[in-house]
Amino acid sequence: MTWNEATQSELPAVELLEYLGYDHVPAETLESERTTLRDAILTTRLATALTRLNPWLTPENTTKVIRQLTNVQAVNLPEANQLLYTHLTYGLSIEQDRGDGRKGHTVRFFDFEDADNNDFVVCPQYKVKGAKKHIKPDIVCFVNGIPLVVIECKSPTKGDQWRHEAIKQLSRYQEADPQWHGEGAPRLFEAAQILIVTCGQRACYGTVGTPARFYFEWKESYPGSAIELELLIRRKPTPQDLLLYSTLSPDNLLDIVKNFVVFDTDNGRKVKKLCRYKQFIAVNKAIDRMRNPGQTRGVPNPRGGVVWHTQGSGKSLTMLWLALKLRREPSLNNPTLVIVTDLSLIHI
Repeated sequence: MTWNEATQSELPAVELLEYLGYDHVPAETLESERTTLRDAILTTRLATALTRLNPWLTPENTTKVIRQLTNVQAVNLPEANQLLYTHLTYGLSIEQDRGDGRKGHTVRFFDFEDADNNDFVVCPQYKVKGAKKHIKPDIVCFVNGIPLVVIECKSPTKGDQWRHEAIKQLSRYQEADPQWHGEGAPRLFEAAQILIVTCGQRACYGTVGTPARFYFEWKESYPGSAIELELLIRRKPTPQDLLLYSTLSPDNLLDIVKNFVVFDTDNGRKVKKLCRYKQFIAVNKAIDRMRNPGQTRGVPNPRGGVVWHTQGSGKSLTMLWLALKLRREPSLNNPTLVIVTDLSLIHI
């Protein structure tokens, strides 16, 4: 077998995503669904999803909603990305008369509670035209027609250089530096939430605008185990398999998008932050403990616990994401107040 990015990284990634429930759709097919290659969002698929998730929505308002996603009024990519993230996770208000007068109603883009009620698509070599030239990322993953994940693959024969080249390429696609102005297609990244670079034998991830030093590996699967992954793909998992399985399994991807993204400001610059694997696991284990405390010798276990953090490992973000998920978790309707401090989180 030839060792290159297609055989060692791209094809195994697409195969794994198919195992996870994604429909593999060739780029040529998706091109026929678009009016122009400048379109990043698959508007026909998005319209179908909007109708399914919001059956009350009129065709005219469906068009208005799609227009707000495809024609973002923002001065730069970070601002556009934050605006679309807000729409995608909290919903978008649209005025419509549903029999009780004209008033605002919230439009949903995803079914966060039932992953099976969404359309997951993986497409290799998805072409998007920018201002001067087109880009063609190795893999793009869509949910309900919206490109949430962009993956850049490199050959493992490049040694340690693969990581630098892949991240640099994603940065150029985003036009993240003035030197790349006109060299990319930032529209593809307006709705993107997870960016992945991989060479098959190694893999790491970030998000829109992430500097190279903050691309991290994902070293532990949850809630599925590494053994379950091995049984799924019928071979020994690679670090690429582990990262894709843990972040892009439909339930996990929706969970990360909804509950594990935050925007911050650093010296006047907008910064988007994504959870590390330990934070994702800690928060979900805490939620599971609250939901299912279990018993010891017939006595209910307390719903408390301890999460150990080393210095600088992101304990404040862990607490923030736990507080956010507590507020949004439908099966935990008991909490009336969540208090977050730098030292502890109190669940009342």
